[in-house]
Amino acid sequence: MGGIPQMQKSVPQVQYMVGVNGQQAGPFDWNQLQQLVQQGQLTTQTYVWKQGMANWEFAGNVAELAALFGN
Repeated sequence: MGGIPQMQKSVPQVQYMVGVNGQQAGPFDWNQLQQLVQQGQLTTQTYVWKQGMANWEFAGNVAELAALFGN
């Protein structure tokens, strides 16, 4: 069988900007986003944005980020 080889549970390649106290921070990759969640700086009510998104959005509304919050 051909096709793309399966990677070992790969980390999503994301680069998100995060709104912290009204300031833009980032961009952050997946591991950094996980650290922000653990530190309580990134919640479902934190605004995030990445290239290709029309507007800033609550992290809790971004399907790609659901795994960060255990959803």
